[in-house]
Amino acid sequence: MAFPKRLAKFWRLIGDNADAMLVTSPENVRYLCGFSGTEGTLLLTRGSGFFLTDGRYTTQARREVSGFPIVTFKKKWGHIGSLAARMRIKRLGYESRHISVAMLQELEKYVGACETAPVSASIDSLRACKDAGEIRLLKKAARLAADSLAQILPLIKPGVREVELAAELDYRMRCNGGRGSAFPTIVASGERSALPHAAPSDKKIRAGDLLTIDYGTLYEGYCSDETCTFVVGKAGARQKKLYRLVHQAHDRAIDALAAGRTGRDIDAVARDYLKTAGCGKYFTHGTGHGVGMAVHEFPSISSASDTVLERSMVVTVEPGLYIPGWGGIRIEDTVAVGKDGCEYITCTKKDLTVLG
Repeated sequence: MAFPKRLAKFWRLIGDNADAMLVTSPENVRYLCGFSGTEGTLLLTRGSGFFLTDGRYTTQARREVSGFPIVTFKKKWGHIGSLAARMRIKRLGYESRHISVAMLQELEKYVGACETAPVSASIDSLRACKDAGEIRLLKKAARLAADSLAQILPLIKPGVREVELAAELDYRMRCNGGRGSAFPTIVASGERSALPHAAPSDKKIRAGDLLTIDYGTLYEGYCSDETCTFVVGKAGARQKKLYRLVHQAHDRAIDALAAGRTGRDIDAVARDYLKTAGCGKYFTHGTGHGVGMAVHEFPSISSASDTVLERSMVVTVEPGLYIPGWGGIRIEDTVAVGKDGCEYITCTKKDLTVLG
């Protein structure tokens, strides 16, 4: 099917910045025409357009893309230049966040007198507000991931390596219907849990370790994103105290989420709470980000974000504390913003759980 409402929204965001647009990011291509492969480009004007791919994906494009003629190219930029001349394009916009300098030089070589213009900033919000179908897919992805995590919890015990748990979780997400990991799975234990984006290592989990697992899967093009922090063996007093603080910061931020608030507002709720508790310096990243076809997308929930949240935006809330030499705690859920609150997308309970 074609996506006329999405295309109409797309052109409203473009405004007068261009009379035609080259869409190259895989997420935006899929959002606007349904193509799920890795080599696809849309060349759009306000009244027509073409979908371009190479011979590897022509058959797939015929199944997935409708509403646009499918063009199979051998020399991509040359073909785009020929089409731009045929369509009499005067000002061609491109996604500056998704096209390299070398690619832009090739494009400009072939489009001749046609002016090129970066317009990515104006379409950052294209996919921010999700429709009911997208919300269902996001919930399905989150459920598949959560079920997979539940299946590996009995494996968590002293002596198991981080890489083993990460591999098993990735395998389970695939077996349960996910289309791969939405991002490289994070499994970090002990002192390594103080690294917010630690890659799984050969480190063996020890009794008394904090264990952070940040994971997600892909389902029909949509990502899940969730972080759980556990204690292995027996929880110490400091672990319990700091977990409680992070949990309360998480819950307060979620309670504050509603259409009309800014990303900065929500970030301040979590950040100020942890600062008042005397550990604000250990919260070293933003409180959240958008989730959809990409695991990190518009909007941002951070101290730098003046974006006004709207209904049906899907964002994470993920405060954390990271203490070098001791460990870290992060609690993350994905939620959909509502008029007066929010709805959970993720479904794993976040009470402190002791494993092994």
